[in-house]
Amino acid sequence: MAFGPFKRLDWQADRNLYVLWFAQFVAMIGMSACIPFLPLFVIELGVAKSDAPLWSGLITAAPFVFSSLLTPLWGALGDRYGQKLMVVRAILGLGIAMTLMGLSTNVWMLLSLRIFQGAASGFVASNNAFISAQTPAVRVGFALATLQTSISAGNILGPLVGGTISDALGFRSVFWFVGAMCLISMFIVMRYVHEDKGLSSPRSSRVGKNITMAFNNKHIRTLLITLFIAQSAIVLTTPIFPYYLEQLGAPKELLSTLTGMIVSIVGVCVIISAPWWGRRSDRVGYTNTVKIAAAVVSIGMLLQVFVPSFYYLFPLRIIIGLSVGAILPLSYAELARRAPDGRKGGIMGLASSATLLGNLTGPLICAAIATNLPLEYTFVASALLMALVIAFTKYSEAKNVTAISV
Repeated sequence: MAFGPFKRLDWQADRNLYVLWFAQFVAMIGMSACIPFLPLFVIELGVAKSDAPLWSGLITAAPFVFSSLLTPLWGALGDRYGQKLMVVRAILGLGIAMTLMGLSTNVWMLLSLRIFQGAASGFVASNNAFISAQTPAVRVGFALATLQTSISAGNILGPLVGGTISDALGFRSVFWFVGAMCLISMFIVMRYVHEDKGLSSPRSSRVGKNITMAFNNKHIRTLLITLFIAQSAIVLTTPIFPYYLEQLGAPKELLSTLTGMIVSIVGVCVIISAPWWGRRSDRVGYTNTVKIAAAVVSIGMLLQVFVPSFYYLFPLRIIIGLSVGAILPLSYAELARRAPDGRKGGIMGLASSATLLGNLTGPLICAAIATNLPLEYTFVASALLMALVIAFTKYSEAKNVTAISV
């Protein structure tokens, strides 16, 4: 039981956590709501259908370019001026970007606004930094893990919301809906989140030290690379799904909705399966669990090449999602376990950067392949990347065993 100022601190930290969970949930909905129809929206903006896969991949990846580059800058400004200000700035930037996207008149304007979205956002990193600084040390792990669930929940609901609204009211309505939700979320953060700047400590040199420590530690280095490769594989095929569904005979009037369902299935299954994989990992170990799950995902990705109808994609995506539930959540949990005390927040920030780079790399690979080869080859590339996760994990395990023997 906490007494005196500690009791108040726990109560305030809980309220901050719940408010930021909701704000991040809204932000994740916003960032993923446009995924189902972006490939169709670029055609509406005048892009030829033959060039649409290239533009779809570029526009999907665009936010992650500047987001990856500017996240350390926003973190430094947060340390100087306050993390709450960075949270408000991030969600305001996302809301402005999304609203203006609804007014796009050509594909270059849409691409520019997606770049602006990535440059102005950095919402997840800002939230992680705020919670790490404002939560009692004994509860930071729980708080960060709880905050991560808002990402999965938002990524599940976002494509469903976006696909449904776009089919019912048009593509542009989704951008305006998300902009309005971000505005509401921003005011809730401003009103109910309290930052005690006395709890924050100077971190002018932490970023560089965290990076050095992470890449000198073979376990943390392996986990960060695993997150990057796995995330690249998972999102690689997303930009071409509307075209692939149409190629497999899906009704044109429901392409956005069906794409939203296909994308969301993976997130739903991750939430369902992650606890079971976690218990299995406790019994047999992280590396063994990840190797099995990655093998199933790799096979599932490859089988999507051979389906005779879009209906067969649904069971395959369920199998893929149930297996992905072992890779990303357990990698985050293993990172939190391996990170030294006092650096857990910083290491989790590096994990976010690795995931962002995966979100950037996957669509770019997709665009390069879809521009020059049939769409089916994107699934082959995704399967090969997931197989690389297996190979890399086995190699790392072998090195570890050798080191222990020596």
